[in-house]
Amino acid sequence: MLALTSPLGWALPPRAELLPGADPSDWLLIIEADGERQSSELEITPLLRQFAVGRVTMSRVTTPVQQLTRWQIPLHQSGSPANTGVVIAPLKLGNEFTPSLTLPMRQASAAALPQPAVPSPLEMQASLDHQGPLYPGQPVIYRLTLWLPTSMQNPGLSELSSTHFTIRRLGSDEWIAPAQAGLPGRLTRSWLVQAKAAGLWHIDSPRLQGQLIQQGSNPQRLSARAAPLAIRVDKAPATAVASRLTLTQRLEPGTTAEVGEPLIRILTLTMENGDGSQLQLAQLMAHQLPTGVLAHPDGEQQQERYREGKLLFEREWRQTLVAENSGKYQLPPIAVPWFSTQSGRIEQASLPAIDLTVLATARPQPDSQPPQIPRPESLWWVLLALALRAVQRHGPRWYAFYRLQRALARRQPEASRKALIHWATLRWQVPYYQLGQLPGAGHNRISNALGELERACFSPPSSGEPIEWCALAHTLRAHETAGIAHLISLLAYRGSRSRRHAP
Repeated sequence: MLALTSPLGWALPPRAELLPGADPSDWLLIIEADGERQSSELEITPLLRQFAVGRVTMSRVTTPVQQLTRWQIPLHQSGSPANTGVVIAPLKLGNEFTPSLTLPMRQASAAALPQPAVPSPLEMQASLDHQGPLYPGQPVIYRLTLWLPTSMQNPGLSELSSTHFTIRRLGSDEWIAPAQAGLPGRLTRSWLVQAKAAGLWHIDSPRLQGQLIQQGSNPQRLSARAAPLAIRVDKAPATAVASRLTLTQRLEPGTTAEVGEPLIRILTLTMENGDGSQLQLAQLMAHQLPTGVLAHPDGEQQQERYREGKLLFEREWRQTLVAENSGKYQLPPIAVPWFSTQSGRIEQASLPAIDLTVLATARPQPDSQPPQIPRPESLWWVLLALALRAVQRHGPRWYAFYRLQRALARRQPEASRKALIHWATLRWQVPYYQLGQLPGAGHNRISNALGELERACFSPPSSGEPIEWCALAHTLRAHETAGIAHLISLLAYRGSRSRRHAP
């Protein structure tokens, strides 16, 4: 039972594949295994007895529904290329073995004849859209351009991956059809990458696989990568790095209030082409306050979007200010140093001081008439008004949560996935497009259940273990309004049960 519930409970055995190289004596051995493996787990000693082994590269590929480790091993056959039938023995990989492979037949005689140079049927080029120094957290565009022949079938391009960079797919692919028959078309795919630390890092390009259909011959399998890029990331200054940074603040309802009346202070940070997590102004807002003014955090929200070639980040902090005594107060100015990539020097984003006027509370004159006790009818009207306001404010989100609970109760994977993404977008005011974004956003700790839901949506019905629908529904209730979430869940499950028992 522990093996079935673990992430490797449904892992497939290691896979191995042989791809032909440019020379008849060259081969590329590709080995893939599910999960995160170490380089020392693969023993390549048997290969050294049969081939001249080149540089072994290992990479890890992580997707919302799969995590695997890939080895690429260049092999050179020291004997005659016509020596086919050579068997590559299974290699030990941890506690498992890779399948054995046999070298297929290749046209050695034709390769031995002198032939004119034939241009490559496809070309790949990787580039980085950046000039000047690069610092950790600074976003740049990694662009991969491919020239593909029209006779290529089933092309497949892997994702860009690196442990030294945060990588996100940028937009959609751009395809330009060939101008005339016989010429290749151009495919462009882009990623937004941000270095995690300073240093000299190499980033390998995605791998392209496909079949080239040629007249009078069998389909030819192709595999190619663009040349790797060496990216130097300079040591970041002590301040945040961005191309532009601005600060604004406002007070609601104004700069004048009575003793005990709360004022809402809203501070907004706008950053362009930078990492917003490098700045935390909540503590600065709480400590730089005059004596006699109490501050309470009132939450924060942020959004990040890529538009017109710029990564725009905006974060808003809110706090409640309450003065204990009447008088004049002054909120001190705020200065935040940051490094500008445009000017190449440290600049400051500053806010001026704000004067507050706190008035004494106007005491009501004593009245000879006894205080009137509100009638019960008026209390009911007040409660009804509060309930209507809550429904109007949270109604769309609660309805989305009801649809999510109903889909889970009916055990509908695809409907549950769409309803969960829609509800999470309304709940945290951040646009989500796939389930894999939710654990990384820090809103919940249900990554295992989300992985089961993804597999239920995209895997064959017979694969994997059944999903724990009730456990997932119960876990999600903790992220919605207490009481309301329980009531919505009961309504959803009662409706689903009545539908199942209906004649």
